[in-house]
Amino acid sequence: MTSRLSAFPIWVGVFLATAAGCDRAADQVTGAGAPLSAPRQAQRNVAATVLYVTNVEQLYAEVNNPENEAAVITLAPGTYVLSATNAAGVMRPNGGRLELQRDMSLRGAEGDAGLVQIDGSKLTAFSAAPYQGRTGVIRLGRGSNAVEWITVVGNANAAATIDTDLSDSYTAPANAARITIAHVVASGGTASGGLDIRNAGGDPAAVMSGRRLVAVITDNEFFGGVFGIRIANHVSITGGQIDVEMHGNIWHDNSQGCLVLDLNSSSSKIRIRSDGDRFEHNTIGCAVYGGRTTTLTSAAIDNAVTFDAHGSSFEHNTAGGLLVVGGDAVLLANSASDNTATVALWGCRVDEHQPYQVQAFGALMDAGSGVAGMNNHVTIELHGVSKQIEVLATASVPSDPAGTNSVTVVR
Repeated sequence: MTSRLSAFPIWVGVFLATAAGCDRAADQVTGAGAPLSAPRQAQRNVAATVLYVTNVEQLYAEVNNPENEAAVITLAPGTYVLSATNAAGVMRPNGGRLELQRDMSLRGAEGDAGLVQIDGSKLTAFSAAPYQGRTGVIRLGRGSNAVEWITVVGNANAAATIDTDLSDSYTAPANAARITIAHVVASGGTASGGLDIRNAGGDPAAVMSGRRLVAVITDNEFFGGVFGIRIANHVSITGGQIDVEMHGNIWHDNSQGCLVLDLNSSSSKIRIRSDGDRFEHNTIGCAVYGGRTTTLTSAAIDNAVTFDAHGSSFEHNTAGGLLVVGGDAVLLANSASDNTATVALWGCRVDEHQPYQVQAFGALMDAGSGVAGMNNHVTIELHGVSKQIEVLATASVPSDPAGTNSVTVVR
């Protein structure tokens, strides 16, 4: 298959694994249909230093040089193979991952993402999953970071190809971390995802409760992973905030094209605006959870997710187009309560050749017995041609005797 962003030939694998919830772990939206107030690109210093690199040793040297905060690193055409050690067998900083410094950006050759390839497939398991848990091949999240016009090959041991799980005193909690991902082609792996936009718990060096994360995702292609994009307040986060604008991306041949959730987290919010994105040829086009728990000790309380899509498509997915759940508990009954998920579709395409177009549950208990929780609510708003979309709506599975969980469909 040839990428629509470049002439670089890419083999596409279809992976049927489900996204596990056990990885380690902004600005306001004014209402349904309203654009996010987040900027359409990361805020940058217009006088930023531009550094040019032509090989992987130069790339590592510039990324890891503490004097290069706010630099734009521009890569010459070629393939940059990442490794845990250098030619002398000495361990590289960060296990060979690329961890961008505050306000640092990576840029390839404008106009053709295939001319510059960063290959993370040969990183070791420890590189992809160091002491704090699984993470990304490229890590962002300090100040304003960007990755543009690059092809990235992921690593099967990583949580994702690109991850936003870096933080420091500048970005948490007082200031928003701002991320730009534009014109990137990336493949995941059998147990790995593509683009991970998340506040992640579990790392004592990067406490993200209360952190605000703003991301602008434009004209990218992510495929062949557990998820194309995950947007998550992830594991033990309290008060996390994530705002995402997505424009003209394609997420294909993943287990989930997109996965949105407040996972084992509380009092957190996610707000998404999607314009002209394509969630196609995945197992599930997109799965949205207001709050979800995955262990016998976790809770997801008082979370809210808003997903507002204009002219996007959820088509040719083998298990379903769009799954929306208010409160979901995988193992522990009564562990997901007071969560909401609101999805508004404006002129979107959801084809009929899928097991379902849109399926919605106020509350869902995946295993065990009992109800997931109380006062979980889903609202599905259908506007324009989207009014014709079929919604399979169930207040609670299993049934909620108190009747506190609900699904509302507005046409």
